Amino acid sequence: MPEFEIQLRDVMLYGRHGVLPEEKVTGNQYRINIRLRIDAAGYDASKDDLSSTVSYADVYELLKEVMSVPAALLETVAVRFGRTAVMKWKIVKGGEIEIVKTVPPIPEMIGEAGVKYIF
Repeated sequence: MPEFEIQLRDVMLYGRHGVLPEEKVTGNQYRINIRLRIDAAGYDASKDDLSSTVSYADVYELLKEVMSVPAALLETVAVRFGRTAVMKWKIVKGGEIEIVKTVPPIPEMIGEAGVKYIF
């Protein structure tokens, strides 16, 4: 079965996710990568419109909505996004989302921390 892969790469969003109380107050910057597998069997290239695919802009709006709801775990945020995308757009057959906390609250650590959810 033919598929498209809709991607958003290196999207930077602010969120208030984390298990530490101060993370809910100060928040953090996140870098997010998304790949959605789209069923391309019904794609009609002669129409050259969005009727048989998913708009990047709509994926971004869903991401902003999901990221705006605080959660203790990034896993929760990732699952919320994946489940919502599959329910919202019936042609989404799966995908993955990677959420990276750019400044994790880990003393002396230099680097980033994140999760990847494959759905």
